[in-house]
Amino acid sequence: MKTARTAFEKPGSIPEDMNSAVALSIAVRDAVALGEERLVLMLRFSALPRARRLGNQAALLRTSWEPLNSTARVKSFKLPGGDLVALGLPNAAAALEEHRAALFSMLGEEEANHAVQMLRLPAQAAAVLALVHDSLGFTTALGAIGLKQSGDEQPDGAAIAAAERALAGVDLSTFVRRQRIVWLEPGGANTRLLWEDRRVNLPQICERLMERADLSLPKAFAERLLSAIDERQLSDLARPQELRDMRATALPLRVESIFAPAFLRLDALIPQSQRQKLLIAFNASDILAAPELFLLARKFLNARGYRLVLEASGPMAALALPSLRAGFAFLRLIWSDDFPTANSNADAVLRDRIAYPAEHVVLAGADSPAAIAWGWEAGIRMFQGRLIESQRPLG
Repeated sequence: MKTARTAFEKPGSIPEDMNSAVALSIAVRDAVALGEERLVLMLRFSALPRARRLGNQAALLRTSWEPLNSTARVKSFKLPGGDLVALGLPNAAAALEEHRAALFSMLGEEEANHAVQMLRLPAQAAAVLALVHDSLGFTTALGAIGLKQSGDEQPDGAAIAAAERALAGVDLSTFVRRQRIVWLEPGGANTRLLWEDRRVNLPQICERLMERADLSLPKAFAERLLSAIDERQLSDLARPQELRDMRATALPLRVESIFAPAFLRLDALIPQSQRQKLLIAFNASDILAAPELFLLARKFLNARGYRLVLEASGPMAALALPSLRAGFAFLRLIWSDDFPTANSNADAVLRDRIAYPAEHVVLAGADSPAAIAWGWEAGIRMFQGRLIESQRPLG
């Protein structure tokens, strides 16, 4: 019988469909980076009626997919949730088109129009990656902070420049949310402050800069805004007084920001003995979007002595990065009511497969006793959230 203390300690094997999703994402990114043409056939079980997703009908669809696994020109991927994707070289076009026609025949035109897609890389890479993210249950980096991409809307260059100028003149501290990460054991024994989580309230900034509340932004604008905010936070940390009074602080950053001048300036100013006080947090979906760049950033940060935090919208998102999780000191999960019930079968499987000791997991969003109770049952002792902030200051 496992004790709660060791509930997260067994690495376990990563589910094959999650490995497949990550492999597909990397293959798509490689095709885009190299400008290589690829054909993508997708069968989205998630878009089919329930009757088609179960029993004999589902088995027949999966069996029909098998011939695509028998040619070196096509690589097949099975995603979490059951969706199937075939990635083919240009000379596999005839085979893929033949199979697409067969699926239309099996499903009928109405259902097939919803569930079957033929796409091309690199032009339609975003649509393929969106399917991968959906299959993993990711809340993307933009979605997690309240920003929504707005389809084909074209960014207004003047509006972007004006917002960036406004951001440069704004007192960023007004929009920074600071929360404590504390060690909290049942009964209150040995409670202590570990570090402070510092992150910008992006919805508030968007309302202030753009006078809009829906936060629907063109992708180019969102990326430039996020980069500008990272730069401001890093520049503020580099101020002499901030460096003098530096306490242990976790700062969420985009992977790209590690190679920006603002971070390199800050790195040059922080003494080596103090670098462990700055914890760099990366979002799981950001990592999946640029795995090669992340590996370079991780190598650089580990060599310089920083501690890294992997942020995941939930436990399943963390499981999706088997080859990238090494090098992180901590895993930060965000509590939601979707977490499996304590001591259920799903809960036991989840604990077996998260390759972090429980005492290296932070449970954020601890806004209710239920969240903390779940964490304690799982052996977690590090918490962040409104319920923690409501307690008296820690010595």
